[in-house]
Amino acid sequence: MSAKLMIYGAYGYTGELVVREAIRQGMQPVIAGRDSKKLQPLTDAYGIESRAFAVADARASLDGVAVVLNCAGPFSRTARAFVDACIDNRVHYVDISGEIPVFQFCHAQNARAVSAGVVLCPGAGFDIVPTDSLAAALKSRMPDATRIDLAFSFGTKPSIGTVKTILESAASGGLVRRDHRLVSVPNAWRIRRIPFPGGARWAVSIPWGDVFTSGISTGVPDGLVYCALPLTIGLTMRLTNFMRGFFGVPSVSRALNTAAQRIFAGGPEAGKREVQRTEFWAQATNLQGETVTMKMSAPNVYAMTADTALAIANHCLSHPGPAGYRTPSMLMGSAFFLERPGFDVSYA
Repeated sequence: MSAKLMIYGAYGYTGELVVREAIRQGMQPVIAGRDSKKLQPLTDAYGIESRAFAVADARASLDGVAVVLNCAGPFSRTARAFVDACIDNRVHYVDISGEIPVFQFCHAQNARAVSAGVVLCPGAGFDIVPTDSLAAALKSRMPDATRIDLAFSFGTKPSIGTVKTILESAASGGLVRRDHRLVSVPNAWRIRRIPFPGGARWAVSIPWGDVFTSGISTGVPDGLVYCALPLTIGLTMRLTNFMRGFFGVPSVSRALNTAAQRIFAGGPEAGKREVQRTEFWAQATNLQGETVTMKMSAPNVYAMTADTALAIANHCLSHPGPAGYRTPSMLMGSAFFLERPGFDVSYA
């Protein structure tokens, strides 16, 4: 198998950060995306190979590639075609998705991936890597845990890809894990104060990818995920649950995405990325009501994603281990986050 890494979606905000970090680490990735004109500045700046193609044409565009790192979201629109193409071409697949349908699809392709000898590891950035690692670490500290709840605070404005994912999930409502199954609940089903490392903040339950991945990684039957949000937003989400079908109307969805593009285009400048912190909280509970809690402060979500996604892609290049679907902690171990720069962890 060749040793080339392809970064798809290379000219998006997060994708470009990943490319620049790869170059800083001395890598020479193949960069890719739909628009050749948008790829050209990176090609000129770094003298690296670029390939312009639509996701639907991925199968014919992976010659000489060993690992695809997909940074083009929403991943509900890009992952399926890439996963099929990677399995057919015996190429490892990594992405930075946080979307449950993507994780479910990749999990369902486990047998195909094993047969092809490739790893499928979606969720290689924020927020899956830190929360998945925390869940796995809690499971090792409390083997009889029956519930693991997770929470995060962005510490910065979300990317446009993240905002689009949130808008898509608003139409279907919330999700929690109950008895190993994903169960539908209203939006903002639970609202509570979470004691993050920097202080307590209001947080709202959301249908984030960790609801699925932490169950796969740990086998713990119950759990949910919170996102730090102002109390007024959480209450508004509850009060507007009756309108959630409205978000699924195509014309409304397009209008919201257009508005989001105007408001959230781009991301924080380098100076802000260097000082912003992302915070996490995780708690395991057993049948006796005993708890183990972990808190973590981590770098800015974009810097974190570039670091962890490349680390996982590099792992797949050099020694991927057993083929098949893997969560980040299954592939890299529960202590993976402890090895990354700028992560501070405490236990309670």
